[in-house]
Amino acid sequence: MAKINFIIIVLCMLLIMTSTGFAFDKYQWKLVDTEDGCQIYTSVVAGRDYVAAKATCVIPARMEVIGMVLRDIANYPEWMQDCKETKILKVVDDANDVFIFWFRQHITLLTDRDMVIKSKTIISPEKGQNLIYAEATNEVPYDPGKGFVRMPSFSSLFTLEWIDREHTRVTFMIDPDLGKGIPIGVANNTIKSTPFKTLRKMTKMVKLSKYVESAKTSKYNKFVQDYVKAGHK
Repeated sequence: MAKINFIIIVLCMLLIMTSTGFAFDKYQWKLVDTEDGCQIYTSVVAGRDYVAAKATCVIPARMEVIGMVLRDIANYPEWMQDCKETKILKVVDDANDVFIFWFRQHITLLTDRDMVIKSKTIISPEKGQNLIYAEATNEVPYDPGKGFVRMPSFSSLFTLEWIDREHTRVTFMIDPDLGKGIPIGVANNTIKSTPFKTLRKMTKMVKLSKYVESAKTSKYNKFVQDYVKAGHK
């Protein structure tokens, strides 16, 4: 039974990566900086001037608490870099964290960008990982009014990896097309800095009691408890 469950998880992950463009060979990551113990990477993206970027940090928090922070889309503007506003448009599958929401990204001195995003979560107990994918979608049309530039494309991935009960390795990757009207140098500097700044702000959010307490009875907590019972420390 365990082997069958593992195969199902792998197939689900492959299906998501195929449908969202998260191919392992799509990026050629280059380490460009380290800061506060975090690693910052960029990659060229074929056919586009904009780069993709990611950062990896060890966050001193339980994995289930981080899961609750990421599930709370309404409060992304509190900690996600340059996120000024979000709005849930559709709860596709609450049990499996599939949501469609509107996201407004602030661009200093220029016109703010916006997009409609579909996010989904894959819990991989055999690997001690949680994967949270997000990608721009047209499934739900939404017009926020004037004053925004709709981003042509966007994809992101949070990877939560088990270290121990009180520490989680978190990688945040983004691959955005910010659209017209932004100088390439400005856009790429913004993209490069976003994952790291986001993760640094996340370290403050995971200390809030509302996330710590709600995590204790969450499905993420059950995943962690099962992982520990399986012999992982």
